[in-house]
Amino acid sequence: MAYEISISQKLSPSLEPHASTLKTFMQSFYATSDNPTAHEEYAREYFTPDATLIMGGKRATGFDEILSLRKSLWTKVSSRRHTATKIFFGGESDLMLFGKVVYVMKGTSNDDGVELDWSARAEFVFDDGESKKPRMKYYQVYLDTAAQLAAAQKAL
Repeated sequence: MAYEISISQKLSPSLEPHASTLKTFMQSFYATSDNPTAHEEYAREYFTPDATLIMGGKRATGFDEILSLRKSLWTKVSSRRHTATKIFFGGESDLMLFGKVVYVMKGTSNDDGVELDWSARAEFVFDDGESKKPRMKYYQVYLDTAAQLAAAQKAL
């Protein structure tokens, strides 16, 4: 299943090239985020070496901390599926988006998925090379973790 995100507004011509690139980047990011074994790829390909990642009450800075946080997010989760609904651009290197994520906790059936609303903010830098590949220097996820925690407790 492809990851598709709709753009929330008509973009000014100055934002259009970066907006398309960032939309594609985020679709790829969520596909990787939902892969339970793609820890190194997640930390290395989508974040700058000194990036800050904030997920609920957890904060990680730099590759090693982001990798550690990423691994910890999968300790009680057997699968998850992000659906990003809309994306909003605050400039050529800044965006917010929102959607839903369905978590299936280890020890439960796929029918016991927990659906949560979330939103996120990301700031980007673009590689200086010919590719101008974006990477996040800051990424913060806003979600109510109480439902996920309750599901994890139920699975025990």
